[in-house]
Amino acid sequence: MGKGSLIIVLGASMVLSVMNLQLNKSSEQAVENMVAYYNSSIARDIANQSASYLLSQLADSASWRVTSPASIPSDLFSDIGSYTATYIIKDTVIWVSGVERNAIKLGVTAVYGKESHSVVVYADRNFGYVPPVVRGAFTADGPLDNTISDMQIDGRDHDWNWKYIPGSGVFGISSGTSFSNTKNARIGGTDANGIDYPLNFPEHPNVVEQNYKWGGKFPDSPDEALGYPEGTLKAIAQSGKEGSQYVTNPKDLRYPLRGVTYVELASGVTWKSANLGESPEGILVVHNASLNAKVDNIHTKESAFKGIILADYMFHLHVDVLGAVVLLSPNLETKKECKGNQDHKVFYSSEAIKRATKVVASEGSGWKGRVPILGWRE
Repeated sequence: MGKGSLIIVLGASMVLSVMNLQLNKSSEQAVENMVAYYNSSIARDIANQSASYLLSQLADSASWRVTSPASIPSDLFSDIGSYTATYIIKDTVIWVSGVERNAIKLGVTAVYGKESHSVVVYADRNFGYVPPVVRGAFTADGPLDNTISDMQIDGRDHDWNWKYIPGSGVFGISSGTSFSNTKNARIGGTDANGIDYPLNFPEHPNVVEQNYKWGGKFPDSPDEALGYPEGTLKAIAQSGKEGSQYVTNPKDLRYPLRGVTYVELASGVTWKSANLGESPEGILVVHNASLNAKVDNIHTKESAFKGIILADYMFHLHVDVLGAVVLLSPNLETKKECKGNQDHKVFYSSEAIKRATKVVASEGSGWKGRVPILGWRE
C-alpha cells in the first residue's frame, strides 16, 4: 500500500472515531435531556398536586397558617417514588386589577431527582362568594319603590369598614319590574361598564336596573338564590355551625346573630318590631314556602347588619346594612309609605357578603368552589 493510500485510510479511521465519539456524546446528552425532562415533569406534578392537597386542608380550616417551611408527607404520592416537597402558608397583600387585596400565599417547592419546580398560589382570605342573584345593593323581582322609600342605597363596593372601593360594585337597585324613585331616595352604584356614580337624588339612570329577566324566573327560595340544594341553609342553621340558629318564633333568637340565622314564619305571619340585636352578622333568612313571611320595622341595637339578608317581604327598614338585601316575594309593598328610612342605608360590600357566605361555601369536600383563587403561578 502506498503512502497516499495509508494516509487516506488513517484519515478515514480518525473521522469515523470522531464521529462515533460525537454520536456517543449526543446519545448520552439526549438520554440526559430525556431524564431531566421527565424529572422536571414529575417535580411539576408533585408541586401542583401538593398545592391542591394543601388547599383542601385550608378549605377545612381557613385560619391554618405555616410560616416556616414544612415538608409534604413523603408517602403522599407513593407511586411516584422518592421526592421531597416543602411548603409555606402565610398572609400577604397583593394587587388585583389595581386594587389591594388581603390574600393567603401558599408556596410549594418540589424536588425529584436533580430537578425542582415551584408553585405559588394566592387565595382570597374570605372564602365566601357573591351570589349571582346580587345584581344590586337591593335586589328584587317585585316593585321596590315603597320598600326603599327615602333610604340611601349605594351599589358601589365597600370594605368591612365602609371604605369605598372603586370600580368593583353593582347596581344600586336591580328589579324585575319598573322602578320609580318617588320618595327621594339617594341612590348610587356601579353600572354595567364598571363606572361608579355617587349617592344622589335624582340618581343617575345607569345605577338602576329595571325589568331584568332572570333567564326563566327569579329565585323563590333562599337556597335557590345562593345556588344550593333546597334545605341547605335550614340544615346549617339547625346544626348551629359558627353560631347559626333556626327558629320559628323570633322570640327564641339568641344574640349576637352569627352564621346562618333562619327564621321560618308560618304562612301570613309578620315579624313585627324585628330586633336583630347588637352587631349582627352573616346570612339572615326570613322565609316560608308560601313566600309570604313578613318583616316589619327591622332594626338593630346601635349597629349595622353586616352580610346578606334574604327575605320574602320587608317594610320599615330602620336598619343600616353593609352587604346586600334580596327580597324573594313578587308581592312587595305598593300602598303604604315609610317616612322613617331617610337616615338608614344599604351599602353593597363584597367583603361582607363573602364573610357571610363562607359558612355555606365550607360545606362539601375538596377546595374548588370553597377557596377563591386570586392567582396560580409556576
